[in-house]
Amino acid sequence: MSPEFPARLWQVSLSGISISQTQRFPAYAGPTYCHCVLLQTRGQQRASAALHEFLNASWFQCADLDFLPTLLTLEEHGGSVHLREEGAAIRWGERLHIYLMGSEPGDVPDADVEYAAVREIVRLNLAYLCLKRFWIDGPLERGQPVRGLPYYQAERGFRVRCI
Repeated sequence: MSPEFPARLWQVSLSGISISQTQRFPAYAGPTYCHCVLLQTRGQQRASAALHEFLNASWFQCADLDFLPTLLTLEEHGGSVHLREEGAAIRWGERLHIYLMGSEPGDVPDADVEYAAVREIVRLNLAYLCLKRFWIDGPLERGQPVRGLPYYQAERGFRVRCI
């Protein structure tokens, strides 16, 4: 059983999830579109900010890395994923302890959230990344213009905005 920590995030409202392209960085080999996950949360502000930072780190942008699939299948007690310099997540039963850069597992976590809620966010992110490959990455690889930007809103589901 995990101990109680003062940085507990009491609830993540999945009805408030949105995932969308927010920035364009043409300095890379071809334009790279990064996406952002926005959540409506209730709980301590520090824990909410930590969850947002964790879910918008660079590791969340790529389905080819093992981080996302590993996060979906963590062992119930002590299963963890370490995200290089961007933090770590450790599962304790139905809770997920999130540690940002500079924190060490064993310290008080930066956020304590429901594991099921984080799994749902990761699952939606993976679906979004598949759409991104089709609408953005594929055309760029073929030297074609990007014709649409996928996004997700809980109340509307997945959509593609024509550009």
